[in-house]
Amino acid sequence: MIAAVDYAQGISSNITAVHVETEPGSGDALQQEWEQWFPEIPLVVLPSPYRSMIGPLLEYLDRTDVEHNDGQLATLVLPEFVPARAWQALLHNQTAWLTKAALPYRRRTGSLPRVVIDVPYYLRE
Repeated sequence: MIAAVDYAQGISSNITAVHVETEPGSGDALQQEWEQWFPEIPLVVLPSPYRSMIGPLLEYLDRTDVEHNDGQLATLVLPEFVPARAWQALLHNQTAWLTKAALPYRRRTGSLPRVVIDVPYYLRE
């Protein structure tokens, strides 16, 4: 995750981190830790009563597109686990894969697409 934040800071000064809270209350602890790690970057915690990651994230992106309709491309930086063995990929990154699959069908206001950048995090054996 830290590499993804570092990368995002390298490409823009206008960054917002987003966490989808699938368990009620889990975002509070993350918010406190986040403020210690990255006090200059706001963290938005999105509640998800049905434990869906994709729906709340896409709704948030659509809402912020309308709020910030500035003619600029939006970039979504996704930290993504790369497991040590290929077969382990079946167990990891389902959310990242589903997010990337859903985004091309959700255009920004003004028909500008979103740029999606994967930042790999390599897991060791």
